[in-house]
Amino acid sequence: MAEEFIYRVHPAIGLARVGNSKEFYLGPETIAGLPIPGCQANTTGGLPIKPDTESETITSRDLRDTQGALKRQAARFRIYQYTTQDQDKYPSGAGTEITIGSTINGQKVVDMIWTVHLANKKANNYVLENPRLGTFNKIIDGYKEGGLPPLRNPDEGPEASSFDRLRKLVIDPGPRAIKGTDTDAIHFDKCTTASFGPGNSEIRSLPDYPTSFPSDSFDRLYSPVGDIDTLGELRTDSHGRLLVLAAYGRACAWYPDNDQGASPYALSHDVDNNGWFDDTSDGPVSVVLVLADGSTQSVHGAWAVATDPAYAPQILNVVSLWDDIYNSWVQEPALAIAPQLFANGEFNPNYQPSFEDEINPIFQAASLQMWTTNLPQRAIRAHHAVGEIKASDKPSETILAGLAFIRNPNNPSESGVGAPLMPFHLGDQGQALLSPTFTQYFFLSQWDKEQFVPGANALTALGPGEYLDKAILMNCLGGRFSPGIDMTFIVRQPEVYQTDWRETGAGPFRLKAKPLAYTEATTAQPFLSEGYVPYHSASDGLEPGDPSKFLANPWHTDYNSCATHQTAPNPPSPLMNQPSSTLYWSWPSQRPVAVYPAADVNSDHQLPENARYSMRGKGTQSTNPENQGRYQNRLDILPNWHRLGVVIQGSAIDSGTYSQEHYLEVASQLDQPIDSIAPPWPQNATEASATYAPTFLDQDESG
Repeated sequence: MAEEFIYRVHPAIGLARVGNSKEFYLGPETIAGLPIPGCQANTTGGLPIKPDTESETITSRDLRDTQGALKRQAARFRIYQYTTQDQDKYPSGAGTEITIGSTINGQKVVDMIWTVHLANKKANNYVLENPRLGTFNKIIDGYKEGGLPPLRNPDEGPEASSFDRLRKLVIDPGPRAIKGTDTDAIHFDKCTTASFGPGNSEIRSLPDYPTSFPSDSFDRLYSPVGDIDTLGELRTDSHGRLLVLAAYGRACAWYPDNDQGASPYALSHDVDNNGWFDDTSDGPVSVVLVLADGSTQSVHGAWAVATDPAYAPQILNVVSLWDDIYNSWVQEPALAIAPQLFANGEFNPNYQPSFEDEINPIFQAASLQMWTTNLPQRAIRAHHAVGEIKASDKPSETILAGLAFIRNPNNPSESGVGAPLMPFHLGDQGQALLSPTFTQYFFLSQWDKEQFVPGANALTALGPGEYLDKAILMNCLGGRFSPGIDMTFIVRQPEVYQTDWRETGAGPFRLKAKPLAYTEATTAQPFLSEGYVPYHSASDGLEPGDPSKFLANPWHTDYNSCATHQTAPNPPSPLMNQPSSTLYWSWPSQRPVAVYPAADVNSDHQLPENARYSMRGKGTQSTNPENQGRYQNRLDILPNWHRLGVVIQGSAIDSGTYSQEHYLEVASQLDQPIDSIAPPWPQNATEASATYAPTFLDQDESG
């Protein structure tokens, strides 16, 4: 009897990133800061990949095009074949890639029909900093017990589900289909007709799809860096794999009531800005395999997210998006991915984590933070020592002294305790300071008890597609979802995933896509609805634009703001009995605060004494250390975000010879004034706080 197979797209969640260049590279497919599996080179993982190659990583000269524009990052999706015997296992350690020319079920694969639907729903979503609960409570609490946070853009109507709001506030170009054998790009723009793959070998055009862009509803738009007229594009490579490219990182505002004499809406908030759009997006990815006899093979799909640039792609987050998602899949009964690790509401004390796969990444992430923060020399040496911890070391004798310096998520009182407890990051929704996830802390606890295996573990052996799932998410921000950068707090909600992954063979970590009847689309009404609302509507699945709508609008203001801050909530200092003024970092891996420019490193590979602010030069200065290293007028980030430099390993810098031990900033187009030097931490906020410039685009908007 012939063996039966199932097919899955990997990664389950793919990340594309905006840039202001038409050119692009491929997103990294190895884990940031860690050794690359099967590779003897000294370069660590996390580097993006040159287009039209399998795995050749970029160098510093590939970050920008010949005009100096920052290249976009494409998300690459592949198809893998599994036996039905492996469909309910994780990890399975299995998976064979299927490309054009592969043979399945005795038939040659002659094509692939990919369909992707990207959308942006940010302007029609609810506010993230909820005044009804207090700014720093968990965002998810605003949706519990039948409640809802206030709507963004309340002047456009009180109901997020109204046709008028959906038509005006949702950017929806409709779906796009592309063949694996196509050589031309298919754009998510106003000029390209919507299309989809109905499940056979055809692509069906949708001329009546009700596309919507900002200029369709607003006669006047303030577009400081160009109109939002696309959400990106699709391409395929020579093997039929899908490439999803993001848009150009633009933001625009409309004018209240289309008043000819009015100013555009102010850019007045770090997270929730009424009257603004940006061109990030997300949406489902589906595909069918077309066989030589004309038949097709269905495949379990994926999800594409188009978000901010990665300015430090090789610097691993202490709490990554993978750590957050995996923790939910471990602990939530509806997901229950690892019963050998966690069952009946508790971790298995006999589970022995892999030092290589489950413990060491935490140490390496802590060590790598030295390259994107303004640590003093003593702390730099300490962080380096954390990265040098080996499986053969006795935990109590390492620089961490076992768990002595790790903030315990099981002890709420520690969430307000700063140094010496690690990590030195601001907390996540209602917590002053960040803790490892419960699963990470359990792994560390087993390490402290010397209950672990030194190398890889059979329970953590991933197949190639499963590794892609993990690598892509490891390279993204988790932890501080206030609201975050790549994805946000909804990844902790079990209802957003395909919980029947074992029965269907879909595999874990797949977002649940709402079935969409494209043939019913009509110009008479918007096609997409309000979509997923936590604790209100979840059973149907997610629509395009649902995951990213819970992030900042526009993304630029949140990125600009999230350098250093005082803790919030701000518990009293144990010594001073008054709120702490110490500044901590928000997202130092995704949003570098302080960096070492390669140009500042001397010929003996000696680093300068102090790092520089990553965001520096005209408009970034402040007399208050809490406001330094960001644009004082939020509007200034819009034309400057793509001028920031990128932190990469010295071995990937081709403008000179640099140590592979160093991760340095290159390709910055910002000035390096004297006041761009970042004083060593700890720093304290001062009462002489500089305020934002009082321009018409930056006045307070209480509504």
